[in-house]
Amino acid sequence: MKPYINSPELTYLSPTTRERALIIAQQLVTSHRLSPKEAVSMAISMAKNWAVKNVNRRVWKRLKSADKE
Repeated sequence: MKPYINSPELTYLSPTTRERALIIAQQLVTSHRLSPKEAVSMAISMAKNWAVKNVNRRVWKRLKSADKE
């Protein structure tokens, strides 16, 4: 990861979500020619959406298995 990609908001993310956001930000900087600040903002948003979907899916699976019992 490039050292210049940094944001105070990254510290509030879980380690998995933070790692995903940094990977996405790096890809955005290299492929879309965005500034690091824009890339980090977009990446944090994308990573948060991924995390919410991931958590919702796990909760849904647990509820579904509880209903079967």
